[in-house]
Amino acid sequence: MGSKHESIVRRLVAKAVRFGADTLEIEYRDGHQEVAVLKGGVGFGIARFPSFGVRATSLREELLSLRKRKARVAVKGAEYEIRTRLYESFGETAFEVRLRRI
Repeated sequence: MGSKHESIVRRLVAKAVRFGADTLEIEYRDGHQEVAVLKGGVGFGIARFPSFGVRATSLREELLSLRKRKARVAVKGAEYEIRTRLYESFGETAFEVRLRRI
């Protein structure tokens, strides 16, 4: 996930780890991409980006590039494997990112 700019997914994974979450969910709602962290199916929102904004577009592109492969993200010295899954939620594309410490 290396690039010239800091990865949006990496920043969201770092937030999720701080909250002790094992999953990120990104869904469209009311003109925004909403990001939630979950642990054991229970969670809350941590970010909201206007759907046609640069950050939301970059986030979707990054998630689409990750969906068919595993990736690794380092957060405060710990390594996490992330797996991204695409699904449909009320007719809109949504993403699930599972985190596993390695």
